[in-house]
Amino acid sequence: MSGKLCTVAAVTLSFLFLLAALPMRSQTAAEPGANSQCASSITRARGGLVVWSPNHQQYVVNKPDAAGIFQLYVGNAGADPVCITCTQQPNGPAPNLHKLQPHWHPSGQWIVLAGEMDNFQPPLISTPALILGWLECGLWMNIYMTRPDGSEWYQLSNFGTSQQPANGFTGVAFTPDGTKAVWAQIVNGNFWQYLFGKWQLIQADFQENNGVPSFTNLTDITPAGANWIEPGNFAPDNKSLLITSDIGMSNPQGMDQFILDITTGQVVNLTNSPTVWDEHGVFSPDGKKILFMSSYPFRSNPFSDTVLFLKTEFMLMNNDGSNLEQVTHFNYFGYAESNPPGQGSVAANGEWSPDGRWISALNLFFPNYQTWSIAFGDGCSL
Repeated sequence: MSGKLCTVAAVTLSFLFLLAALPMRSQTAAEPGANSQCASSITRARGGLVVWSPNHQQYVVNKPDAAGIFQLYVGNAGADPVCITCTQQPNGPAPNLHKLQPHWHPSGQWIVLAGEMDNFQPPLISTPALILGWLECGLWMNIYMTRPDGSEWYQLSNFGTSQQPANGFTGVAFTPDGTKAVWAQIVNGNFWQYLFGKWQLIQADFQENNGVPSFTNLTDITPAGANWIEPGNFAPDNKSLLITSDIGMSNPQGMDQFILDITTGQVVNLTNSPTVWDEHGVFSPDGKKILFMSSYPFRSNPFSDTVLFLKTEFMLMNNDGSNLEQVTHFNYFGYAESNPPGQGSVAANGEWSPDGRWISALNLFFPNYQTWSIAFGDGCSL
């Protein structure tokens, strides 16, 4: 799974688990206020989000093994992937621990990921499904880097210690030149005070010394007024970072898509919809388009942007927030990707192919994830 899989954040998974046995309310989707003919085709794909290397020669898939533990599988283009985390590697996370959030370093020589801590203490009343939900949100995870073949492993964070008191992260996003990295880390898990916890955005320099990777010069670049924040990815200009945040909002469920200039600190709100859930934005490879998930098509339903009744679809927009287009129809009748009548679905997150012509996408059809391949036609104006 990708670096932003906290679609329903920690609290959401908890509530949905409790409500799983209840029937979902059947609702008619509102007509989208934008072109809904963008996707030329959408088909079911093998399980696991596909994240391609920058040169399109390799890919990594994050999916559970036979025991339900999320592992990393890496393959060459045209070949089946091989698990690089199913056996113990020196300095790597144990095979029985979850590995999530894989991303490629722009050099293609490294994969950065989240590895489950082996000594965390979950809440007293927990189940394996709930714990996995928290892990998917970034809690109790450390930053690791590995070679694509799994031959070298390095742990780049030590969260939960006096040196790094944060207790997990989402990310990591690299600038296209590979010299800087950004991630969000959780610093306050009081969900009564902060619905999704309080997070801070960290920027670091990425270095390799004699082939050993590290993060240096860590700096807090959290925009003023943000409690909930997660990074998407960078535009080709090496400075424009797409983020999801609740900047200036009293209700983080109305999170928006912003562009943060890491050189000036300037923040631009692209969606400006405080009663709509907008999350998991990612720039297309050329930086001209943004894919994100949103409850926008269901905005006539006052509950569609809440953790209990969240419904979202994948959307596209220009990098200035204009030309909003609906891509998927998980919650509509009569489409290839439609879920059974009366059962809601949450578009989770997607990953662009290097040529920008298709995405690998996940949607949450509780309690399971579905994987889709979405190819874009000329109507998407890519």
